[in-house]
Amino acid sequence: MSVYTQIKEAQENIVNNWHEAGEEVVAACFYSNPFNDSFEAFLTHCTPCGGNWGGLLLSGIADLYPEVYNAIPDDMGLNAFNSLVCVLILLGVYI
Repeated sequence: MSVYTQIKEAQENIVNNWHEAGEEVVAACFYSNPFNDSFEAFLTHCTPCGGNWGGLLLSGIADLYPEVYNAIPDDMGLNAFNSLVCVLILLGVYI
Protein backbone atom coordinates (compact mmCIF):
# COMPACT_ATOMS: atom_id res chain seq x y z
CA MET A 1 0.00 0.00 0.00
CA SER A 2 1.37 3.40 -0.95
CA VAL A 3 1.80 6.18 1.58
CA TYR A 4 -0.74 8.26 -0.35
CA THR A 5 -3.34 5.49 -0.09
CA GLN A 6 -2.61 5.05 3.61
CA ILE A 7 -3.07 8.79 4.27
CA LYS A 8 -6.23 8.96 2.16
CA GLU A 9 -7.77 5.96 3.93
CA ALA A 10 -6.80 7.37 7.34
CA GLN A 11 -8.53 10.68 6.55
CA GLU A 12 -11.66 8.92 5.31
CA ASN A 13 -11.77 6.65 8.35
CA ILE A 14 -11.50 9.55 10.80
CA VAL A 15 -14.22 11.58 9.08
CA ASN A 16 -16.51 8.54 8.71
CA ASN A 17 -16.20 7.74 12.42
CA TRP A 18 -16.11 11.24 13.92
CA HIS A 19 -17.98 13.29 11.28
CA GLU A 20 -17.52 17.07 11.82
CA ALA A 21 -15.13 16.48 14.71
CA GLY A 22 -13.21 14.19 12.36
CA GLU A 23 -12.84 17.00 9.85
CA GLU A 24 -11.40 19.17 12.63
CA VAL A 25 -8.98 16.41 13.64
CA VAL A 26 -7.80 15.95 10.05
CA ALA A 27 -7.28 19.71 9.69
CA ALA A 28 -5.39 19.88 12.99
CA CYS A 29 -3.14 17.04 11.82
CA PHE A 30 -2.55 18.79 8.50
CA TYR A 31 -1.35 21.97 10.23
CA SER A 32 0.90 20.11 12.70
CA ASN A 33 4.58 19.44 12.16
CA PRO A 34 4.95 15.75 11.27
CA PHE A 35 6.51 13.46 13.86
CA ASN A 36 8.48 11.58 11.16
CA ASP A 37 9.70 8.82 13.45
CA SER A 38 8.82 5.30 14.52
CA PHE A 39 5.95 4.10 16.67
CA GLU A 40 8.56 3.03 19.22
CA ALA A 41 9.84 6.63 19.42
CA PHE A 42 6.26 7.88 19.77
CA LEU A 43 5.68 5.52 22.69
CA THR A 44 8.41 7.30 24.67
CA HIS A 45 5.99 10.27 24.89
CA CYS A 46 3.12 8.11 26.17
CA THR A 47 2.01 7.34 29.71
CA PRO A 48 1.02 3.73 30.49
CA CYS A 49 -2.67 3.47 31.37
CA GLY A 50 -2.96 -0.01 32.88
CA GLY A 51 -3.50 -1.85 29.62
CA ASN A 52 -5.70 0.84 28.06
CA TRP A 53 -4.05 1.24 24.66
CA GLY A 54 -6.43 4.01 23.63
CA GLY A 55 -5.50 6.00 26.72
CA LEU A 56 -1.82 5.31 26.07
CA LEU A 57 -2.02 6.68 22.53
CA LEU A 58 -4.09 9.66 23.65
CA SER A 59 -1.48 10.56 26.27
CA GLY A 60 1.22 10.71 23.60
CA ILE A 61 -0.98 12.74 21.25
CA ALA A 62 -1.77 15.15 24.12
CA ASP A 63 1.94 15.51 24.95
CA LEU A 64 3.15 16.16 21.40
CA TYR A 65 0.07 17.58 19.64
CA PRO A 66 -2.29 19.28 22.12
CA GLU A 67 -4.24 20.98 19.30
CA VAL A 68 -4.98 17.59 17.73
CA TYR A 69 -5.82 16.10 21.12
CA ASN A 70 -8.30 18.92 21.80
CA ALA A 71 -10.03 18.28 18.46
CA ILE A 72 -10.60 14.57 19.21
CA PRO A 73 -14.21 14.06 20.36
CA ASP A 74 -14.90 12.90 23.92
CA ASP A 75 -17.08 10.07 22.58
CA MET A 76 -14.83 8.35 20.07
CA GLY A 77 -17.34 5.62 19.22
CA LEU A 78 -16.88 1.92 18.61
CA ASN A 79 -13.84 2.24 16.32
CA ALA A 80 -11.86 4.49 18.68
CA PHE A 81 -8.59 2.55 18.57
CA ASN A 82 -8.60 2.31 14.77
CA SER A 83 -9.33 6.04 14.52
CA LEU A 84 -6.45 6.85 16.88
CA VAL A 85 -4.09 4.77 14.74
CA CYS A 86 -5.31 6.78 11.73
CA VAL A 87 -4.54 10.00 13.63
CA LEU A 88 -1.00 8.72 14.22
CA ILE A 89 -0.63 8.00 10.51
CA LEU A 90 -1.66 11.57 9.68
CA LEU A 91 0.79 12.90 12.28
CA GLY A 92 3.66 11.08 10.59
CA VAL A 93 4.19 8.26 13.08
CA TYR A 94 5.62 5.33 11.16
CA ILE A 95 3.24 2.51 12.02
